[in-house]
Amino acid sequence: MPIGFAPSRCPWFRACRRIRIAFFIAEKLSCGINTQTIRSLKVNALTELALAGVLMAVCDTGCAFADSASRVERPSAKMLQAGDLLWPKPPDAVVPYNSHPGRADQSDEDRWDSEKQAYLDSLLAKPTPSKEEKARYKVLSGMTYQEFLARYENGLEPGESVPAGTGFVSTGHVAIVHFIHNKPYVVEAAMKKGVRETSYANWLNERPIESVWLGRLRGVSSKKRAKIGDKAASYLHKRYNFWNFNLKDDSVFYCSKLAWLCIYSATSEPPDGNPNPNRLLWYSPKQLMNSPHVEVLFNPGSYGTPVRRFP
Repeated sequence: MPIGFAPSRCPWFRACRRIRIAFFIAEKLSCGINTQTIRSLKVNALTELALAGVLMAVCDTGCAFADSASRVERPSAKMLQAGDLLWPKPPDAVVPYNSHPGRADQSDEDRWDSEKQAYLDSLLAKPTPSKEEKARYKVLSGMTYQEFLARYENGLEPGESVPAGTGFVSTGHVAIVHFIHNKPYVVEAAMKKGVRETSYANWLNERPIESVWLGRLRGVSSKKRAKIGDKAASYLHKRYNFWNFNLKDDSVFYCSKLAWLCIYSATSEPPDGNPNPNRLLWYSPKQLMNSPHVEVLFNPGSYGTPVRRFP
């Protein structure tokens, strides 16, 4: 070895050490890849380096996933009763407004902007829009996606306090518990799927990094609460439409509209105390959670962040 040579400063030495570390972590994560597997491929050094990079990416992803999964809390199936309400949310994330599992990303903002413009165009095409539609056009025309998240995912109205920044804000989805042969199922309205039903176990499996909040109507008999789930199941296969603002129009649904109508139909009382189905904007999942008629029975933690006010 040349005098003054420091192996730790050699890029090839560091690369080989990185390969060994990658192999070790991959084996610990049970990725199905080990040193013997790589050696059997008889690849050259450059290919080994490329494989090491892939392995490290897999390991980084696995560690991030494990970290998220370690913070997930859900109510057990034994806690559920017919007509209960479920709000899923990944830790420290914005929930997609269209109810698909996981975290919101840039595609959600782009989709919302496109859908908003299409809805505004449809209002402009009406020869005689209603008073509510004129007011809605005015509000939506100047609303940004970030303001929408603050309103919809925190259940706030213009002028009320909203979370600082654009991230880490509240829930954007709610689902309804329905029992079939004494087993819990979940009924929900989601984009592309419409109103659908799946077992509670499968629903959780579809949302591996999401904690779940559990709520139940206060002062309502179990018989009436069971009718909420039954009513929700009667709407299976109905289309999803986020841009329908009549809460009693049962031809199309978004998630919290489905919950509002099923609760109203089963108990004869709207969860927000307002029987008027024609709303300026959406009835949100967070508004339902904040209802004085709902008791949160399982609470993994706070949804929100420090608040500020829009100027």
